[in-house]
Amino acid sequence: MPELPDVEIARRDLQRWLSGVRIAAARTTDRYISRGTSPAAFARDSAQQKVKQVSRRGKWLRIELEDGARIFSHLGMTGSWARVGAEDARQRWERARLTVVQRGVTSGVVYIDSRRFGRLILVREDIAEWRELGPDPLADGIDVARLGKELARRRRAIKDVLMDQSVLAGMGNILVTEALWHARIDPRSASDALATKDVRAIGRAMQAELDRELRERAAAHRDKRKGNVREGEGEFAVYGRAGEPCPRCATRLTRIVLGGRGTTFCTGCQVRPARRAH
Repeated sequence: MPELPDVEIARRDLQRWLSGVRIAAARTTDRYISRGTSPAAFARDSAQQKVKQVSRRGKWLRIELEDGARIFSHLGMTGSWARVGAEDARQRWERARLTVVQRGVTSGVVYIDSRRFGRLILVREDIAEWRELGPDPLADGIDVARLGKELARRRRAIKDVLMDQSVLAGMGNILVTEALWHARIDPRSASDALATKDVRAIGRAMQAELDRELRERAAAHRDKRKGNVREGEGEFAVYGRAGEPCPRCATRLTRIVLGGRGTTFCTGCQVRPARRAH
């Protein structure tokens, strides 16, 4: 599933391909992906529009058009954006195509999604899912004081709270799992039981993990465009390594389901603070 770094890389690609460029034609044949917008309306209202900007908040992308309309894109589990030649045939799993002309060269910017969990919505104002997002840790940084207050007023497992998009926009299963291991915090810990030092450790770990993942995935993306394959990238300390020894203390890593998501952690060195009396 795409994580925040993947969506940021998609934003950079779309910004490069679309910003300041006029959409000559638009097409979608998938009513499920374009929930609430008919294929005819999507084509009509996107065509001949110049793209002002491509922005991102959490895992949502927003393509702003010159007349005030916005195309919101969520990649879901298997969505991606790609650029193809003007005469290239329809791609496998292609759900939408924007035909653009940039510096006299016509090309296609296509949305591909095999499992159709993504969304592509054309509207004239920001959607609720965008408005209700919390601070973006990449764009806004992580305010530890605010994060501490958000954690203290909730009585849920820390991992579940950190993946709440109204708390931090875009933090997904991989990033949170890895950050909690680096911070030495058990993912089952009650969010309102954490001391200030624990919150600081989590904030530092999430920011470091996000920065690392973005660097690695951006480098892999550049190499992929050049036709190269990177070896040894994308390896995690604990995510996907249940049953293996912990890299820090050698305790066998445990996997549980928490908040509906698979969670791997170390029972040896990830601490679970007791809930404080209220």
